[in-house]
Amino acid sequence: MHVELVVPPNTSKSNSSGKSSTGNSRMFPVLVFLLVACYGIMTLVVVEQGNVIQSQRNLIGQLMQDSSQLSAMKNQGLAQKAIEKKQAEALRKGKAGRENSSPKQVAPMQNGSRTEARNEQGRKLLGRKSRIEKEPMQADDKVDRRRFPSEI
Repeated sequence: MHVELVVPPNTSKSNSSGKSSTGNSRMFPVLVFLLVACYGIMTLVVVEQGNVIQSQRNLIGQLMQDSSQLSAMKNQGLAQKAIEKKQAEALRKGKAGRENSSPKQVAPMQNGSRTEARNEQGRKLLGRKSRIEKEPMQADDKVDRRRFPSEI
């Protein structure tokens, strides 16, 4: 393969004498405009990227809140189950102890245990009713203007 460079005779001496060619002088403003336009577009991309990062940070914060609420609810449920299990064991032990005791002592203990059980059930129901449940925030509630294809 053979490459040959051909230089027109009128431009070889005129460029060295200080005259500029007309092609370079016409392209300079276009190149400056393209450079400025590219920097402008790059600036817009950086700003938009910052907005996306901020919205992702907000979503992560909401997920952390939801996760902590969920774990608190799970822990509360586990604690409630443990309490109920202990109470059931105490009632079993109390019934076994009452069967071995005299009949005179059995009647007052049963009445007392029934009222205690009713009181505890009432407290549980009141505790459940008075607890205000916060509904999780839906992602659809917040409108993200960047997700509409007409603006992209």
